Amino acid sequence: MNTIPDLPQTGDMMVPPEWTDYNGHMNEAFYLVAAAEATDRFLDMIGAGPAYVAAGRSFFTVETHIRYLAEVESGTRLIVTTQLLGAEGKRLHLFHRILRHQELAATVETLLIHTDLTSRRACPPNPAIAEALAPFAAHSALHAEGAGRFVGQRSHSK
Repeated sequence: MNTIPDLPQTGDMMVPPEWTDYNGHMNEAFYLVAAAEATDRFLDMIGAGPAYVAAGRSFFTVETHIRYLAEVESGTRLIVTTQLLGAEGKRLHLFHRILRHQELAATVETLLIHTDLTSRRACPPNPAIAEALAPFAAHSALHAEGAGRFVGQRSHSK
């Protein structure tokens, strides 16, 4: 099993037929949909959900890197876990693992910036958000295979 204990489960979904493409597997765009839903769930967990947004603050995604590791077909159950890689100032760095049949199907690394919705400028999150992130901070020390990679980079492990 490729899961890391104690990472929060932020997604549990069945792949609908409309998520598949002409090759009979999940279309690349829907891996991002699954990860975006996991990000939203994680933001809810730290108190940055709809009420926080209604109060004028939010996190904006500014960068994403997806790695496709195993084929996923219609009707497959997906579980998503989220690892906090870092939370410094206005930056929030997340690593989602998308699992099928308890095996890693994809990873989605995401960088978010905290934003004041009135000024539309980056700013530090409210102190309550930093407090809510504290229990997840230990996960930043866990290995996240593929985190920080760039497109086309070859693996150095053999």
